Amino acid sequence: MTGSIEGGCLCGRSRYRISGPLRVTAHCHCIMCRKGSGAPVVTWTVCRPEHFEWTGEKPAAYASSEGCARTFCAACGTKLTFTDTKRPDDVDITVGSLDDPNAVSPESQIFGPSKVSWLHLDPQVPFRDKHQPDDPPSDPVTDDERLEGGCLCGAVRYTVTGPPAKSGLCHCGICRRETGGPFVAWGVWLRERFEDNGAATTAYSTSEAGIRRFCPTCGATVYFESRRNPNIAEIMLAGLDNPNRVVPGAHAFAASALNGLVLMDDWPRWPNDLNVGNPDNTLLRLAF
Repeated sequence: MTGSIEGGCLCGRSRYRISGPLRVTAHCHCIMCRKGSGAPVVTWTVCRPEHFEWTGEKPAAYASSEGCARTFCAACGTKLTFTDTKRPDDVDITVGSLDDPNAVSPESQIFGPSKVSWLHLDPQVPFRDKHQPDDPPSDPVTDDERLEGGCLCGAVRYTVTGPPAKSGLCHCGICRRETGGPFVAWGVWLRERFEDNGAATTAYSTSEAGIRRFCPTCGATVYFESRRNPNIAEIMLAGLDNPNRVVPGAHAFAASALNGLVLMDDWPRWPNDLNVGNPDNTLLRLAF
């Protein structure tokens, strides 16, 4: 790497600069990353602490386990960094929060046993030794079945009943930046089939379409509140206690996906929003 790499949050308050070499980049499938971000997988790149500096307002931090801190912008919820006192020479940075997330490419995948079973990502990016996924089978959700979910710290909890009216993956830059993951998985339920515990969430308006809500304690993105349709509840599937149960059925904004990203599924690839124009099923495929 020559020069510096910069990044930051959606609202621009928390900014950072990386001035030295990046040591490794990997897709992480662990439960904490999934619950803490709102994305089914988080891609991290790593540098030394002396090569990382905050150039804007310092973000909020959540101690997700002993000695570990996950940072996020308290205003917009963007997930930014991870540090662990057991790895004092490393600062992990979410690739989604880089100004140019295509500046790096993942070399490996980790915590495969925790991987969401329907997610088959980048076959050209290997799992590290002893990190191979299990991909347990899961039965379809019945109409009266209740699925539970929530944020990483447990303050925000919710229940949805039955399968979603629709679901999919979104590759837009806003979802990528805000969660830190390469994409998000979402599901839409009728409002009457959704119930939460009333815990406080922080709202951030990212577009005319709606508002993203995240936990003010741990930063986990949990809901998307539609301005256009108040009769629906849209949740991040990564927040479900068992996200294997809800299988997405389409890709949205696939033309905005990260360079070289490959997903091994047969769902339609909509270049922009769902049902706008025609699917382009050459997207997110291996190039031959």
